[in-house]
Amino acid sequence: MGKVRYYGMTLIEMHKNLFLEECSRLTRLIFNCLQKLEKNPIDLDTIEMMVNAADVIRGGAKFLEDVDLELNAKMLIELFKGTQDMRDRKKEHEMMMGVFRGLVNKTHSSIA
Repeated sequence: MGKVRYYGMTLIEMHKNLFLEECSRLTRLIFNCLQKLEKNPIDLDTIEMMVNAADVIRGGAKFLEDVDLELNAKMLIELFKGTQDMRDRKKEHEMMMGVFRGLVNKTHSSIA
């Protein structure tokens, strides 16, 4: 029984490490998308890419029970999903830039 418990914990740790690596890549992608949207706020391809990345982050965060990361990803999805014109959302955009700038820094420091 002890070996099964150890194997399960090891598997969870392995999944957590894989998610953290993927999260680091995806938070950088989201941050880059937010920067692109500053120049072209109606770029629907960039918005879609960003929302999809946030959805992956939200799913992994939920699995790992990281409530803060899950809520930040959910907030981004709700703000941008289906958006046609980002000009009216400048404040939300600036807020999300700050949030994901912090997440990029956090995920980079946890990998190193």
